[in-house]
Amino acid sequence: MHLIRKTVTALVLAGLFTKAQAIEPFVVKDIQVEGLQRVSLGTFFTDLPIRVGETIDDARAPSVIRAVYRTGNFDFVKLEKDGDDLKVIVVERPIISDILLEGNKVLKTEQLEDAMKNAGIAKGEVLDSFVLDKIEQEISNQYYSNGHYHLTVEKKLVELSRNRVQLRINIKEGGSARIKEFNLIGNNVYSDQELISQFDLSTGGFFSFFTDDNKYSSTTLEKDLETLASYYKDRGYLKFAVNLTDISLSEDTEDVYITIGMSEGEIYNISEIDILGDFTLDESVFRNLIPLKSGDVYSAAAMTFAEEQIKQVLGLYGYAFAEVNTIPEVDEDTAEAKLTVLIEPGERFYVDSVNFKGNVTTDENVLRRETRVQEGAALSSALVERSKLLLQRQPFIEEVKVDTVRKEGTTDRADVNFEVKERNAAQISGGLGYNDFYGLSINGELSHKNFLGSGDSAAISISTNKAVKSANINYTDNYFTQSGIALSTSVNYSETDYGKLNLIAQSLDTVALGSTLYFPVGEFSNVSAGARISQNNLTSPVTSSQRVIDFFELLGANARTDSEVEFDIFSVNTGYRYNSLNRAVFPNKGVDHSFRLEVGTEVGDLEFYKATYDFGYYFPLSSRSDWIFSWRGSLAYGDGLGDTPSLPYFTNFYAGGSDSLRGFEGNTVGPRDIQRFRTSISVPGTVPGTGNTTVYLPEEFDSVAVSRYSIGGNAKAINTFELIFPTPFLEDSSNVRTSVFVDAGNVWDTEFDSDRFNNLSISPNSAITTVPDFGDPSNFRASYGLSLQWYSPFAPLQFSLSRPLKSEPFDDTETFTFTIGKTF
Repeated sequence: MHLIRKTVTALVLAGLFTKAQAIEPFVVKDIQVEGLQRVSLGTFFTDLPIRVGETIDDARAPSVIRAVYRTGNFDFVKLEKDGDDLKVIVVERPIISDILLEGNKVLKTEQLEDAMKNAGIAKGEVLDSFVLDKIEQEISNQYYSNGHYHLTVEKKLVELSRNRVQLRINIKEGGSARIKEFNLIGNNVYSDQELISQFDLSTGGFFSFFTDDNKYSSTTLEKDLETLASYYKDRGYLKFAVNLTDISLSEDTEDVYITIGMSEGEIYNISEIDILGDFTLDESVFRNLIPLKSGDVYSAAAMTFAEEQIKQVLGLYGYAFAEVNTIPEVDEDTAEAKLTVLIEPGERFYVDSVNFKGNVTTDENVLRRETRVQEGAALSSALVERSKLLLQRQPFIEEVKVDTVRKEGTTDRADVNFEVKERNAAQISGGLGYNDFYGLSINGELSHKNFLGSGDSAAISISTNKAVKSANINYTDNYFTQSGIALSTSVNYSETDYGKLNLIAQSLDTVALGSTLYFPVGEFSNVSAGARISQNNLTSPVTSSQRVIDFFELLGANARTDSEVEFDIFSVNTGYRYNSLNRAVFPNKGVDHSFRLEVGTEVGDLEFYKATYDFGYYFPLSSRSDWIFSWRGSLAYGDGLGDTPSLPYFTNFYAGGSDSLRGFEGNTVGPRDIQRFRTSISVPGTVPGTGNTTVYLPEEFDSVAVSRYSIGGNAKAINTFELIFPTPFLEDSSNVRTSVFVDAGNVWDTEFDSDRFNNLSISPNSAITTVPDFGDPSNFRASYGLSLQWYSPFAPLQFSLSRPLKSEPFDDTETFTFTIGKTF
């Protein structure tokens, strides 16, 4: 406060000086300046309204002093005569070196800094002591508009060297006012409850402590008043108006009472619709975009939609700054309105330059190849939006903003400026980990979805856990050719112990090499073609599993005497994908369809086919797209070809776990292995003295055991329904997603015949006491729960709490799952 008192004193003295000071007229031969620190001498003389050779006297001196004060740089100005020289003595105002805000939790620091900037207080600005007093009012206004009335703002100035000060502001926020009551006046057509239900503000409910929907905010109230007007005008009440808004507080300023007065008016029908303006297209094109016609009830929403559609069509032809307005002409006697749609296309604009900002690691050419806006071409608003979407879909881009700016000095040129926010595309991890399904694991991975800023993906990973040891190398060149053909190549090695994955007890070692080409056939779709060759070694102990026995026989081996078999698989694949999701990570709008067919050819030892269809739909439920409904699923079917009678069992489909049916342990849903045992009895031998002989009874006396091991199936159907909502207690949830979900589906063996086991006894070693019908299409599983996904700097993480809705007694269920490397 010492600095403030000093500044005020200096201003008072300066004011007295301008009245009392007397200077005899003289011609100025030189001008000397004392007291300058920050302001340069050149800048000072530019603002000084007197020059060498001019005459100064009592009449001119005050205007010189006032001119120096008007620059805002000085707290004190004095003129003195030194012979024939004019001496100007000044005291500079200090500069605000820094502004420190403390105690603000409800409002962001950036919001409060903007409010202070409006009052003329900002870092690097000159400190104006009069403006300084406005800070408390500006900050208070921000809090009052958000329902916080118990507020204390304390200011402190700390003097620094070189005529600088640090401004410290301590805010004590206090509690917020809550809405106690709405009072609606003048609504006769719609009830209070129906109208209030349209508001974002409310008097609260059971979850208000969580949602803060009963917290008063003037900004939200303004939005609700607009919603109220739209509600009426969209239903024909053209002259609806809100003519009273009163906000009153309780004595303790903790309760807010909101009174809204309105005039509903009458429902207006449309008498006719005229289209006027400088047409660049046939009038019928515009008229077909208007969803209303003569005789219809007026709807403001329908006309707003029509205006946007007309502007979009004009934007396709380069009229990027078109104006479309609807002017109603009301006839109160007939309750009709004549609508005039005024179209002003303006100049046709062309793209002068396409600019990018924010790409620190990504090469500009990577971004440029995703844009559909061409320099020198007509400026199409549709292509601008398409370019934004294509950029935003890149996995290394988190957010894209685009701005179309008229080129200075031209009448038909514009720059298209893209500002991107890059996502961390590199992931480096390694060490020890624990997963509820795979147990203790040791892994190391290096991956990059924007390798060297090229837009290509590269990954190297090594992992080992209780069941799987693997090493993988993958590289995807997203622009293998200039036409946009992508090439993905992978090399894999794995050792898998299926018994430890709840599958049939055996192990499979595989070395594989595969490549796939992706051919674009549209902005959002591509077709693919590729091939994969693998060398496999299957090891199995002596087993009674009929599936393993049959597979060994298919390859010319005997599972009862041979412990392993080697085989090669050469498969080709093709696919189609249509993906219009607006983001690669955490999309909130769009669809994704993909179909893939893999065929094991006769070049290898096994022939089969597998067809898979995956889909995903995302529907935003709110204007901010923070409430989203999603429906994802997978359909799959496979079978044998040629000499291979059925789909090889180790290529079966599986379900259960965090990426399919949450609430069920990984790979445990679906058919189980069934083992069949022959029954024997001991009878006396036919030759005396030879002892007893073992005699096997007919097949109808066999016993069967249902194993605890899942063997998968040749058909699968999975559905996931999810309601995504804003993550509580997080202001920025761009990398976090929370949801409630319902998963449903199953895996089936379409060739399974349960009648084969109807009359057979169940072995005491069986995991369950009956043989389920694993081919029954009406049999399915379902679960529900809560999921949290976090795209962390290291890897995507998913946590799920779930419980089964529909299960079988022999299912292995789980409540909590934790997964690394999967995002929806």
